[in-house]
Amino acid sequence: MIATANSAGLTADYPVPAPVPEIESLMHELVSAETAVDSNLHVTARATLGHLASGGHRVRAGLGLDAGLRLGLSRNDALVIGAAAELLHNASLVHDDLQDGAMLRRGVPTVFAAFGPEVAILSGDLMLSSAYAAIAQFSRPVVVAEMVRLVHQRIARVIRGQCGDLSARNRPVTDLAHYEAIVAGKSGALLGLPLELALLGAGFRESLGPAREAAESFGIGYQIIDDLEDAVCDGPLALNILTVLGGGNTAAEAGRLARKVGSRHLRVAATLAHRLPHDAGHLLGKLAATLLGRL
Repeated sequence: MIATANSAGLTADYPVPAPVPEIESLMHELVSAETAVDSNLHVTARATLGHLASGGHRVRAGLGLDAGLRLGLSRNDALVIGAAAELLHNASLVHDDLQDGAMLRRGVPTVFAAFGPEVAILSGDLMLSSAYAAIAQFSRPVVVAEMVRLVHQRIARVIRGQCGDLSARNRPVTDLAHYEAIVAGKSGALLGLPLELALLGAGFRESLGPAREAAESFGIGYQIIDDLEDAVCDGPLALNILTVLGGGNTAAEAGRLARKVGSRHLRVAATLAHRLPHDAGHLLGKLAATLLGRL
């Protein structure tokens, strides 16, 4: 099971391309493959397709497609990367809703609410498996094994971050570095993955480190904004930057420090993103600049 932070902070005014019909079709095809029985999709596939149809900004799909095309990959290979990253993200959302007992996402009932915990687990697992099937379609077999290994490493990073978040519910995090490490895994790992896959697929292995660092810094900055906006509704045990910085500081001071930390991370993200070859980090840089305007 994997789970990540809610993506509410990525709102419609961000410079994210509109959903790409080819990516939507590919995700649906992968989720539906081998699941039909007597021409009827089983309940897990129906639940998964319903979740995908509920919307979302497809940020990770956009990052993968934009980076892939800028790096000279074929459109089909860029679509494969975008679909894989988006399937992994949506798997994390379904599992996240299950862990949190969330009843609504994007204004409609979650898979957990509509179908129960067992189907929510299976729907997330189906999207995880479908993401690997997407990677298997990449046109250069020589790098597919490396891409699969990279996907595993990033999922493991997300799980580690989520474990840190769960632990924080019993032992509140009061150290900024600890908070940043948890959030970098939960929010940054799957944001960086589409960039890393595109770079790996195009042969730019030396840029994987900077791409990962850019995405992790972006993820921390994004999460801080989300924390600031959710401060009123977050419970006392929630992992929130204001709680982390609250010891010895007034609420106003904690808010000021949080914005300073968030701005620093977003500037790092933008700088590193713009250094990637062939401007592969163009979209991530634009997203970081937009977030900076909200701090």
